[in-house]
Amino acid sequence: MPAPSTAKEFYELVQKSKLVDLDRLKSHMEKLRDQGALPSDAPNLAGVLVRDGLITHFQAEQLLQGKWKRFSLGKYKVLEKLGQGGMGSVYLCEHMVMKRLVALKVLPTAKAEDPSSLDRFYREARAVAALDHPNIVRAYDIDHEDKLHFLVMEHVDGASLQEIIKRTGPMPIERAAHYVRQAALGLEHASESAGLVHRDIKPGNILVDRGGVVKILDMGLARFFYDEDDDITKKYDENVLG
Repeated sequence: MPAPSTAKEFYELVQKSKLVDLDRLKSHMEKLRDQGALPSDAPNLAGVLVRDGLITHFQAEQLLQGKWKRFSLGKYKVLEKLGQGGMGSVYLCEHMVMKRLVALKVLPTAKAEDPSSLDRFYREARAVAALDHPNIVRAYDIDHEDKLHFLVMEHVDGASLQEIIKRTGPMPIERAAHYVRQAALGLEHASESAGLVHRDIKPGNILVDRGGVVKILDMGLARFFYDEDDDITKKYDENVLG
């Protein structure tokens, strides 16, 4: 659909998206009109709706590009895009009934058609499901809608070590050691409780929440060490990973 240019076109897209309850949307537009604060163009109206909490920044960006579909996956409403990696994009989502915030890792449709990528995606779900430790991101579910496969994970309100270092520079030794110790405890749990080797530990895969708790992320390359039948690397003749 063409990108909206006027406020009317943007309003119609918001309606079509079903992101906002129709009565609430109409009431808000009438209030803006009565106050003489109703913008005439799409970008400004998008900004006002984000400011007033009716839609999110990510939703506004998509709508301004003319995209009004795919704001939900299964039982989850898509709120924001958290990041993107080699094995897919991660979105902040809300369970439509329970209102719980989660992170959804979505496998691109092109990769879903590749048996190696799809097998690895589902193995990541099994790997995370086998673990229960405060220093490892928890997985709640895995599902698919049409050709979109997604992993439902714990949402960590924080940043990766890579992002923190990029933003603030090198850490004091004591702080770095504190984080590395927590990551080591998580890896120890994965090894001892499930015979799991991560195989892709790096600053970008180590999250730190607002309370200073480390959460290991991304088990996409993990391997169950004692399970020869689970060695996707050999099955698909992949020589270099991580």
